[in-house]
Amino acid sequence: MKKILLILGMTLVLTGGLPTSAKDRTSGKEKTEKIKFGYDGGMMLHTGYLQGTIPQISHQAKGMPLGIGGAIKFHIGKHFRVGSEGYVSNLKQLKNGSTVKFGWGGILADCRFHCGFLMPYVGVTIGGGARTSSLMLKGNINDWEKEEEFIFNKQLFLAVAPFVGTDFVVTQKFHLTLKVDWLNAIAGGNLLMPTGPRIYFGFLMYH
Repeated sequence: MKKILLILGMTLVLTGGLPTSAKDRTSGKEKTEKIKFGYDGGMMLHTGYLQGTIPQISHQAKGMPLGIGGAIKFHIGKHFRVGSEGYVSNLKQLKNGSTVKFGWGGILADCRFHCGFLMPYVGVTIGGGARTSSLMLKGNINDWEKEEEFIFNKQLFLAVAPFVGTDFVVTQKFHLTLKVDWLNAIAGGNLLMPTGPRIYFGFLMYH
């Protein structure tokens, strides 16, 4: 997942020279018109609430995850955007160092609208990732004793994540954003647990 975030950051830097205006001549007069292509990108923190049973070990996983990630979106016209995003989300379990971690990324498409200082949007991300479960069913992380009941499992999945959110326009170049999504992690035809809504808050730079 570090590679995904690095790629997003490099893309923002390398595309920093994208043009934002074009010149057109009408009746011998030169005027400037805004090109309808641009891009935006930034970082987001997230939490939410996940729950569900991991059936292989009958473990009920639930709680509020913490995570970070980022996105970049290229504008096509006034309303449509395509791009990519990637996140890591960590859910602590059992109060003994156990975790269920999701890392995923993919291609996104959304539609945005302009309502004064608000810019609501709705879209979907399709891609893939992995769920990593590190569960110590009995034991203590503060000692140096060998633990007999520790489970480690990593499972790849297809990611489908519909989302809805809104930008808060601070300036033309700087927006805050609030988003809610629901990651559907599908492996072998089954939905991997735990699942639930995630709430994102972050900043975006517009170019």
